[in-house]
Amino acid sequence: MKEDWSKDFIRDLIALGGIPFFILVIMRVSMMGNNKYPTQFVIGGIIFLLLMLIFKANLHAGLGLVILIFTILYYREMDFSVFASLAYVGLIGSLFYLKKDKFRIVKGILFGALSSGISYWLVELIF
Repeated sequence: MKEDWSKDFIRDLIALGGIPFFILVIMRVSMMGNNKYPTQFVIGGIIFLLLMLIFKANLHAGLGLVILIFTILYYREMDFSVFASLAYVGLIGSLFYLKKDKFRIVKGILFGALSSGISYWLVELIF
């Protein structure tokens, strides 16, 4: 029983960096009436996906970081920021625990940060 619970928990943490969760977050911020926020997510996600496909990075590590960065900027709440950061650390820890390719995980993190920065800059120019 304990083994099943831990595997489910690890899988659930990793899902926080998946495409369905990413789309769910975009839909949520789209409802706020400010196009700046969903545009940051969309541009950051597209840039990351292109980098991931070209350079073979880990999807969950990178997309999870894009989600983390822009949700922290969106909510601007310390308690949420700490919780979301801990969830992301759990996601990364789960990837390492499952012995995913370490180099791809690191590239995912780097490309997630890079794509978030580029997206933030572009959206600031647009809006």
